[in-house]
Amino acid sequence: MDTYTFKKSYEMLDEAKKYIPNGIYGPRSPMFLTFGSYPCFLERGKGSHIWDVDGNEYIDYMCSFGTNILGIGHEGVESAAKQQMERGNCFTLPSNRWNELAKRLVELTSGVDWTVFGKNGSDATSYAIAVARHHTKKRVILTANGAYHGAHFWNSHNPAGIPPEYQAFVEHFDFNDLDGIKAKFEEFSGDIAAVMLTPYHHPAMADQVMPNKGYFDGVRELCDKNGSLFIMDDIRCNFRLHINGSHVFFGVKPDIVTMGKAMANGHPISAALGTDELREAAEGVYFSGTHYFSAVPMAAALATMDIIEEEGVIEEVAKLGAMLKKGLKTAAEKSGISVNLTGHDAIPFMTFADDPVFDKNRLFCGEAAKRGIFFHPHHNWFLSSAHTDADIEKSIGVAGEAFEIVKKAN
Repeated sequence: MDTYTFKKSYEMLDEAKKYIPNGIYGPRSPMFLTFGSYPCFLERGKGSHIWDVDGNEYIDYMCSFGTNILGIGHEGVESAAKQQMERGNCFTLPSNRWNELAKRLVELTSGVDWTVFGKNGSDATSYAIAVARHHTKKRVILTANGAYHGAHFWNSHNPAGIPPEYQAFVEHFDFNDLDGIKAKFEEFSGDIAAVMLTPYHHPAMADQVMPNKGYFDGVRELCDKNGSLFIMDDIRCNFRLHINGSHVFFGVKPDIVTMGKAMANGHPISAALGTDELREAAEGVYFSGTHYFSAVPMAAALATMDIIEEEGVIEEVAKLGAMLKKGLKTAAEKSGISVNLTGHDAIPFMTFADDPVFDKNRLFCGEAAKRGIFFHPHHNWFLSSAHTDADIEKSIGVAGEAFEIVKKAN
């Protein structure tokens, strides 16, 4: 099939660089994709499809890095958001949506008693560790090597401009290595405020790793024994594994849960939720932002949660993801290529065997993008309930072409 070109997109990137450092920053930067194979700017989207500024159409397997669980522009969500916008979005005081969303989210999420709202995942995770430190009067936060818990200084993977002192009390261990966590508890005995983990491990440029049987139970036991908190960072997975929280899917009871991304189907909002035992500490931690109280994302979140729960979205997304993974595996085998498909079906990722610097993955994903299928070579993928069987079938067909190109190049 004919492949896409991106003339306008790259002209816009050159213009952007005049006014914006790097033109596009963060994980959406072209440096993370195969330059020449991907667009730089999108113009519109609907459901599971996106269109770039050159008019090229794609089936989107990033869903805005996980936010669009119902697909772009879902009518139920956008209707609720529009109705609220007509009443107003940002006020001097919280809107009437404040209590409504707090009650809905706390009642929906298993094992929590209160919540606060932010705008993005970094807000929620940073608040969570502050509450943990204030409650325990301890300093050290333990996270898994390679885990991403936001872009704030305490956890940033990029050292530029960040004095090391900002991360002085953040220590790391290997995911699924219970002995490694025990060693950290011994090394920093009496000073560990919390262990923060994602529901399963999804580092960049690596296979996703599910927790071993008993792993979370072991972490919970260590936290209880040492007077530390267990924080579940559910920003990326929330409402994709279990309606009551990913911790329910894995059978673990955290003290604090953070959520975001799919919470409002693309509208900016995040949350940190905790137990009654932590209420006093939560009240003592200062947390605020000009737009934290905006009403439109709250209306969108309420609608999104209702639709997910009422329409069996979690099951549908997992079914579609399983179809994609099976089809990619079959297409790769047909080309004589060995691939790993890891992670939960709703959040899959594919890597190639013997591809340490992801050259094969970048080539594969780039060739797929030039043919209208938007995969990311370094970040896990996402599906939405707007994806269709026809989307999956077309994607597998294009993947077959891309696998053949990879085979010839290697």
